[in-house]
Amino acid sequence: MLQQHTGNLVRFGILTLPLSALLTFVGLIGRYGVPNPRYDPKGAVEAVGSTEYFVSQLVGNVLGLTVLIFGVLALTAYLANTRARGLALAGMVLSIVGIGVALSGLGLNTYALPEISRAYVSGQQDVLVIVTAIYGGLVRQLFVPVALLYSAGFILFGVAIWRSGVLPKPAAISLAVHAPLLQGFFRAQLNWAAVVGALLFILGSVVIAFSVFRRTSAEQAEAEADS
Repeated sequence: MLQQHTGNLVRFGILTLPLSALLTFVGLIGRYGVPNPRYDPKGAVEAVGSTEYFVSQLVGNVLGLTVLIFGVLALTAYLANTRARGLALAGMVLSIVGIGVALSGLGLNTYALPEISRAYVSGQQDVLVIVTAIYGGLVRQLFVPVALLYSAGFILFGVAIWRSGVLPKPAAISLAVHAPLLQGFFRAQLNWAAVVGALLFILGSVVIAFSVFRRTSAEQAEAEADS
């Protein structure tokens, strides 16, 4: 009974993968029309003062990545009894560390930019110096380790899924390829490579979730037939 309940938790945890992918896509689309703060800080500040922008970034950046952690844990647990468990464990560690570092940087897009925008509209013109300093220094320094950790983690997950024999191989390709493309997600403005990566993430995670639940239904039907 305990094993059955654990299996149910893992299966429902897998559902957080497509949920996270959809939330991430919402966050990306919410940046449509925002210029690059490094080159046009005034334009970027003027574009992010709306409530809609804040909500889209809260959903995509904070909630999306937080939910993704549960999906990563569930996927690792699902692959734990396969020959690819070592790869899955390494992928889990790298991707969660990358997500954690990403959350600290993406908080700037979510919380700082809207407040800076309101200050700018109120007449504090010198806040543009802050935007230039943040996106010319701190965010650029975070970008490389986040991109490497996140990409390495999900590429390992792709290899693990490919070798596991329990999940479709097309899902392995989608999950692995999305990671290098989605690194544009950590930029303040919309990046079309990141949009493609997010769509691949949605596709791969939906295929994984569908496969997990279909496999479970088949196993339950087989068990009932045997009994």
